[in-house]
Amino acid sequence: MFLLHYVLPFIIYWTRKTKDKIMLWGLLLGNLIDLDHIYYRIIGKVGWFESACPEGFGSQCSFGLYPLHNPASAAILMVIAISSFVYFKEKKEAKWIFWISVGALLNLLLDFIHLVTGFGI
Repeated sequence: MFLLHYVLPFIIYWTRKTKDKIMLWGLLLGNLIDLDHIYYRIIGKVGWFESACPEGFGSQCSFGLYPLHNPASAAILMVIAISSFVYFKEKKEAKWIFWISVGALLNLLLDFIHLVTGFGI
């Protein structure tokens, strides 16, 4: 699923009629939610070349193991996305908030699908 984190925003961008670079960059910057992986390595909870996954989970099971990869974070991001869509509907200069939160939700969704199916690209 790692490649889909970066390919899917481009697919969404190319399939839209209006080519909006703020949308593309927001979807890509949503992947910054993965910085919690680096944080766990800095504080020593996970070795730099090790996986945080327990035995039997495979090599990439970030959903539920890292601080920003949980249902509470997904709910907060959903509230941010909905409220920014409603509040900033006419304000073009602040729509990046919506697209970054949608990108982070997309990242969490792909991580959850990877956890459930065990299939990753």
